[in-house]
Amino acid sequence: MPSYTKKVDLPGKSSKELYDAVSQDIERFLSKASIGKYEIERKPEDKKVVIKGSIFSATLICRDAQMQLDAQLSLLAMPFKSKLDEGITRWLNKTFNIT
Repeated sequence: MPSYTKKVDLPGKSSKELYDAVSQDIERFLSKASIGKYEIERKPEDKKVVIKGSIFSATLICRDAQMQLDAQLSLLAMPFKSKLDEGITRWLNKTFNIT
């Protein structure tokens, strides 16, 4: 499976703030994309959200002042990589008021 990684610096945000925002909003974010069935596992002690679906798997790691997304995309999902990137950027802008 092809991989996709995105790191975003969010100065002044704690890992807890980032994790709380992601864990609360992840279902809404994923429901807007037609990605089939998926499972979400929240790991508050590690500040991680793990998503496993039929066409992708992803781990979102929240650190102080940074979020990192590591994903494996199936060949069916690869054409949507740019839309995924755009959706993540829009969510970050809306949630954390960044540009």
